[in-house]
Amino acid sequence: MAGHLETEFKFELEKDGSVPPLDGLVRLGAVHEYRQRAVYCDTVDLLLTRHSITLRRRIGGSDDGWHLKLPVGPRSRREVHADLDDAPGHLRVPTELLGAVAAALGADWPADPENALVPLSFLTTQRTETELLGPEGAVLAGLSDDRVSALPSGLSMREVEVELIDGAEELLAAVEERFAEHGVERSESPSKMVWSLGSLPRRVGKGRGPRRSGPAAVLVHSYLRREVAAVVGREDAMRADEEDAVHQGRLAVRRLRSALRTFRRLFRRELSDPLRDELSWLGDLLGAPRDAEVMLEHLGGELDELPGDLVRGPVHERLRHEVGTRHDSAHDALVAALNSERYLALVDSLLDFLGDTPWRGRASKPARTVLPPLIRKAVRRAGRDRDAAAHAEGDAQLHLLHEARKRAKAVRYAYEAVAPSFGDRAGESAEEWEAATDAMGLLQDSSVATRSLTDVAAAAETAGEPSFTYGVLAGLERAGQSGDLRKGAERALDRVLPR
Repeated sequence: MAGHLETEFKFELEKDGSVPPLDGLVRLGAVHEYRQRAVYCDTVDLLLTRHSITLRRRIGGSDDGWHLKLPVGPRSRREVHADLDDAPGHLRVPTELLGAVAAALGADWPADPENALVPLSFLTTQRTETELLGPEGAVLAGLSDDRVSALPSGLSMREVEVELIDGAEELLAAVEERFAEHGVERSESPSKMVWSLGSLPRRVGKGRGPRRSGPAAVLVHSYLRREVAAVVGREDAMRADEEDAVHQGRLAVRRLRSALRTFRRLFRRELSDPLRDELSWLGDLLGAPRDAEVMLEHLGGELDELPGDLVRGPVHERLRHEVGTRHDSAHDALVAALNSERYLALVDSLLDFLGDTPWRGRASKPARTVLPPLIRKAVRRAGRDRDAAAHAEGDAQLHLLHEARKRAKAVRYAYEAVAPSFGDRAGESAEEWEAATDAMGLLQDSSVATRSLTDVAAAAETAGEPSFTYGVLAGLERAGQSGDLRKGAERALDRVLPR
């Protein structure tokens, strides 16, 4: 890791404008052309941006690698470099730079696992770099004429940077005066990254999402970024099985998979579909220990409600042992997966997807135009599954209601994605669909519990213990599935899907 002090001025220039002549100030030296591709990283709440810190991974120039820029006074920044291969993954921030960011932020460095550093903007720059020479041929400064385009915002601009190399600050002042004489003023944006975000920093500061009048890509990218951070930022907590960590990681994976499906018309599906499939692998691994936790809580509660004369044998102990063993085995498998090359490749794919999202053309259209029809389509899918369940019976109906619940969750997540931008009504819709899926979840929990009871009862019989109580519990679960729980699930769907 190396660093230096960077002192530069930035100027705004019309796209078809000319760089003002610098005759009498410097001589022009060698000219180099570059096509640079840079991914800028930040937390979901733009912590680095708010502290005037820039972190990027850039290729295509004379200094490929990771660049961290820390403010030092009004005109200068300390720039710290790390090689591309210093990073633990393609777009994972090098450990040394993470340490430098944490040191710079001090107490402001977030403890929240969902504030991991993830890709924020992708910039492509066509750069013409000219050496500015002194009387004896020394390179005093470099002038970069940049034509920049940004994603997901779709913004473009032209900017000129003049950075000191061996010159004095008086040279920058003279260049600024010469540019002003030709109508070229200093840039109002402190960095390309801040410029690429448009109004987003102000809106995030107010607890709001991207403008719904802006590109759909910006809104969807913001949502994807949040959920990727929720996975990556919880890796250690999930390994340690900290409270609620696996559950929240599983939710984030579900939301990512749902977004890649609901909004799939915005992506090149030959790239988004394989990512969604691989997320399914991770979701299954996260689901197994979480399901065991839910089952222990669910069945333990049911058992506590039974009259004492119906509890025969060491039922509490057997239940805790069998379900606990299942949980521990599932968590061991999860930890092994999180330490595997396959998981590292998945994280690389997620970060790459954020860093250079394979948008289709319609993603550049206004969110308020593009996204509502996609949400309505998700609602129709949930309605079709609800109607299919209404014409089925028994286990077939339970299966179809479970499928309808998954469709309903997709609608809930879609409304959650747009709520920060679309306002209160979208937020209320998300809450309504969440209430519906929660009610339907009681039926699904009961269905899973019935299968679990079969396994626990078999283990009890093998150990010579009575299995009577497990049969009682299974009977209660079956009664609920054919009665109140099923009716509750149907009513919950009908509330959000009027017939």
